[in-house]
Amino acid sequence: MHPPTPDFLRERLKAAAGSKDRFGSTATAVLETAALIAAADQDWEKSTVTAFQDQQKIHKKVWDKLIGIHRDQRLRPLQDSLPASYTALYALVVMKDEELDAAISDDLLKKKNLSSRAILDWTKAYRLKGTGIEQEIPMTLVLKQDLSPQRHQELLEALKDVATQYGAEVREGKRGLKQSEVKAEARVALAGQIEEELILEIGTVVLNAPDDLKTRFGIANAAELIEGSRSTFTGFFQNLVGKVDGVFWRDYGRAYCLKIARDFNLTDSRAERFQLKDRIQKAIAKWSGDISGFEQMAKGILSTYMSR
Repeated sequence: MHPPTPDFLRERLKAAAGSKDRFGSTATAVLETAALIAAADQDWEKSTVTAFQDQQKIHKKVWDKLIGIHRDQRLRPLQDSLPASYTALYALVVMKDEELDAAISDDLLKKKNLSSRAILDWTKAYRLKGTGIEQEIPMTLVLKQDLSPQRHQELLEALKDVATQYGAEVREGKRGLKQSEVKAEARVALAGQIEEELILEIGTVVLNAPDDLKTRFGIANAAELIEGSRSTFTGFFQNLVGKVDGVFWRDYGRAYCLKIARDFNLTDSRAERFQLKDRIQKAIAKWSGDISGFEQMAKGILSTYMSR
């Protein structure tokens, strides 16, 4: 494809910023726009790209996601059944091959008005399979008055009966199940949520990274990088940005902290969990003064994902 001129691409994007049709009213049109943007990104001067993004109010992350959509060769054969939304298409891009195959088999793409949220929810549920949890709904039971032991038990049995009607299970932390088992399952579910966030954070970056770099680290996509060792994770990004002091932490510090949080929730070792928390604390101590917002971000991940 010949690279478009700024005027041509500007005309292509004449729909108002924020409009659902901004990048096309059909999946085919979105894919065509994504191809044009990928060609422009490769051919234009960096200053031209930046000026165009500013003028058209296209965030760099949106621009990069569209490039990622173009580079995913799996989407083109499916275009007739794909949703007409770049966010929904990107939610498919960050799926592993087996997940996309399963989504197709499950007729996910046949659902009307399929949104990125629906795709991400489906992916999250798919990844929880095998953990014993298809979907987890956190609940708190508040008693407005003291109940006798008998009434307390009757209440719990009634809740379990209702849950059973919906194919669900009510689990107690201190009765019927060991508290450690409940916490372990909760951590696995939380790790799944972190993976979803990480995929959205680095999916496009990994997809657009040089093929020789991905081959060197033995990964094909963001999911494989996330599942790999921490040394592979950090090494990949350090090689991507160059070993300039602070650049890795500025550009990928949040991704690193999320990776640490994921590993924290997948280990049963208290010693290792302590060490993983300490890694983030040391990063905060070293970089909070040099990188704006780093301390707030890292502490937020500690409190949100590493407090158990």
